[in-house]
Amino acid sequence: MAGAGKAFAISLLLLPAACSSTDSGNDSGIEVLEDIVLDEQLVETSGLYCDTNHIFTINDSGNSPDLFTLDTSGTIVNREQLPHKNTDWESITADSEFFYIGDFGNNAGKRTDLAVLKVSRADPGNITPLPVNYEGYDIGKNEYYAHDYDAEAMVSQGDHLVLFSKSWLTRVVKVYLLDKAQTTPLLSPVAEISGIPGVVTGADFDAQNNRYVIVGYTSNALGMFKPFIATLTAEFDLISTHKLNGYGQVEGLCIRERNTIWLTQESSPLSDAKLIKVKLPE
Repeated sequence: MAGAGKAFAISLLLLPAACSSTDSGNDSGIEVLEDIVLDEQLVETSGLYCDTNHIFTINDSGNSPDLFTLDTSGTIVNREQLPHKNTDWESITADSEFFYIGDFGNNAGKRTDLAVLKVSRADPGNITPLPVNYEGYDIGKNEYYAHDYDAEAMVSQGDHLVLFSKSWLTRVVKVYLLDKAQTTPLLSPVAEISGIPGVVTGADFDAQNNRYVIVGYTSNALGMFKPFIATLTAEFDLISTHKLNGYGQVEGLCIRERNTIWLTQESSPLSDAKLIKVKLPE
């Protein structure tokens, strides 16, 4: 989701929510290890994926359909233009054979072409769209920023992709499983999560701790973002939430080392686009 104008509109809908009792704030829990300003080509970074050697990111709606490869200093080492329109790219994950790009940004709730793009890592020109069809999705009833059929967070897990909804309307995060081999799925929630202190914009699975880590934010009427990081069990139960003070519209998340999280922040009138490395409390 891009743009200061959109950010202000969202702020009118995202009232601050109370965090769980485990909310410690980054002054007493999260340690910021690195804070890197990204190249101007990545001002609307919207997703993040890490492997052993590199970090991958994308920009969101209205931008060129590029897959960027970064090193751990945040430097762009490769830019691959993919032969597919960037309608509203919001997330990226991968397995050993494919990248998966979530072209499922849906603020207005009116899109009829929601999909995950299955991109061959060996041949990035080979792209298969996997349609995302939500059970109960009705564009006639959905209202702008007031429906639950929007997503920005996705994780590759075995034969499935795990999608986390933004849930503008109910504030209950819905979890969906999309079969990587299925071309016409009808998605119904496999779990629902209450107590998340805002909308979810990024996620990854922390295999060493057998948990999901998610990131997102709330915003006030002045358009000031308040990001958070939360942890979930492998069964999607909420474990903890933590404030991430001093940052804004955080969009992507990936995990490389134990308890060490990489994040990207989209640029705004108040801050640059950034790659941020933080450590969660043990």
